[in-house]
Order: sequence, then structure tokens, then C-alpha cells
Amino acid sequence: MKKFPMISLACVMVFSSTAMASGSHSGGHGAKKGGDNGHWMSPEHEAARPNPIAYSKDSIQQGARLFQQNCASCHGRNADGKGMAGMMMKPRPADLVAMSGGHPDGDFAYKIKTGRGAMPGWDKTLNDTQVWHLVNYIQSLGKGKVVGSQPKEHDHNDGHGHSS
Repeated sequence: MKKFPMISLACVMVFSSTAMASGSHSGGHGAKKGGDNGHWMSPEHEAARPNPIAYSKDSIQQGARLFQQNCASCHGRNADGKGMAGMMMKPRPADLVAMSGGHPDGDFAYKIKTGRGAMPGWDKTLNDTQVWHLVNYIQSLGKGKVVGSQPKEHDHNDGHGHSS
């Protein structure tokens, strides 16, 4: 059996208790009481923020490195929501592959910076440039996404990191 780095174990313990204390929030988004479908959307003005970092191979590679260093323990090496630390969480982290291309860049940037529930806010750890590189990496995970293309549409009730 492989040993977990101590930081991963600490993350599991902290984030699992945070997730339980924060109430139900399906697929890493956060279901609200009162019939909300559980889809976490950023404020419109944040979602509309343009990405100042060009969507390029270099940016995607930088984002991929940042993702593996900071996000993979929960979201999984393949960004499918199946990371070792994330497997202990209820609800599980979002499947970013399924979400890729279905949200504007500003929406992802806001969520990375602010966090919600068990998802920590990374605004004190990552600078703006790093956040936008992560956004470009996440957007690159979607099927059919090519450099310079627009986000694809997806059903917010599809259960892919939204609501189950």
C-alpha cells in the first residue's frame, strides 16, 4: 500500500469535516435548500470576466502543472473528481472534464479563487496569472475544445459535477 503524503491526509481530514459541516452540496457545487438544482454559478459579473491569458499550448501546460500540484489530490489526476483525498468527501469533488467548455472562463476563475464548502479558495495561494492558466487547462479538457474556440453547452442537470 502506498503512503499518502502527510498534506494529503491533512486535506482529507480538514475538507471532509468541512464538507459535512457545510451541508449537502452535490458534485462539488453546493445544493441550496429550497429546491435549487445544486448548480454553483458565480455572480454574472464574475462569469463575464474575460481571460487575460491567451488560450495556448504553453498556458495549458502551465495550468496542467499547477493542477497536478494543487488540485489533483481532490479532483483526481485526470480531473474526473476521483482524487484520493476527494474519495473521502461527501459530496465528491466536481468532475472538471464534464464541466470543461460548459462554463465561461470567468466562472471557473471565480470558483478557483473563492472556493465553496469543501473546495478551498486559492486566492491566497495562487496569483491571478496562475488561476487563469488553471482555467485554460480545465477548458482544454473538454471534448472538441481547440485553441481559440468558444465554450460548449452542457446540461446543468447532467450530474457531471453539478447535482446528482
